[in-house]
Amino acid sequence: MKMLTIRGNETINSQTDMGSTKEWINRTLEEIHKRMVELFGIDFTYFRGIKIINHSDILKQIMQCMRGDLKENGVIYSDIQWKQIRESLSKNQIPGFFENLAFYNPKDEVLYMSEKMTTNHPEKIIPVCTHELSEKLLSTCLSSPVKTPIRALVEAYIEVKKTNNTRKLYELLNTYADVIFKNVFKEGCCEAIALQTLRHIGSEMKTASLEKELLVGHSKCIDVLFDLDKAKRKIECMEKSQTRLNEKRQRIRAVDEDKLVREILRSSQIIKGVSYYLGYPLAKAVVEKYGIRGVKLALEKYPPLEAQDFANTEAYLAKLEELAAFTE
Repeated sequence: MKMLTIRGNETINSQTDMGSTKEWINRTLEEIHKRMVELFGIDFTYFRGIKIINHSDILKQIMQCMRGDLKENGVIYSDIQWKQIRESLSKNQIPGFFENLAFYNPKDEVLYMSEKMTTNHPEKIIPVCTHELSEKLLSTCLSSPVKTPIRALVEAYIEVKKTNNTRKLYELLNTYADVIFKNVFKEGCCEAIALQTLRHIGSEMKTASLEKELLVGHSKCIDVLFDLDKAKRKIECMEKSQTRLNEKRQRIRAVDEDKLVREILRSSQIIKGVSYYLGYPLAKAVVEKYGIRGVKLALEKYPPLEAQDFANTEAYLAKLEELAAFTE
């Protein structure tokens, strides 16, 4: 079987080098795409194009995707609101989030990647872009796309501002927390599919190194999911006791609510940058045992929504086994 070469720590200094790098990325990914179709038995389309862009343009593309998605769902924000959202995204990213970022826009089927990744971290290009191919594969299988935490947050923020409804706030925060858990699993599945593909094409040493990094990261970061669990329980307690409060207790509750929102947003910001690590062990187990069918079943009917699901793989697999048998 032909082996594909994944470049090491090279630097790219000129426009000519950037052009040849883009051609190399495209050729390599086209071959990986073919192998992925063969391996998982799912025929999905390749990217229409590849664009290497800077940090500012990456953020602009993300904002355009968000704006288009929300507009399709009847949610329209003012230019001032979008400016606030853009500033929030710019200031609240964990270090290096945009530097190693690649994503494809389903609207134009183009793969966008950070220029800094190609110049500073060329060894990450193929693994990161193979992850995006996995995203495309999953989007072909799922009945509806998994909503991203950023989109869920924006929707929740605007809805609460419009209604000023405390109960609605609790509902939205609970929904947002569930979206984060579901997105962690989805990102882990994409990583599991990507690594299985890279292993299949003969990149065993590189894959082993990547997997070790993911497992170490998982062990170091799993506590943030338990923090989110605690926040969800606080939401449930506050929602149950929200009635029959006098004015003084309502003022105290407003402070508690504000603190709770900050806790959840802080956790989600951390989780966003380490979701591959957090979701990978569980996703790998599902992919290896049930394949893409198992991933689809889990994401659409029985997503892992508790930290314990990600910490205890066997227990979640047992629950999924029961559901799979029930749906036969």
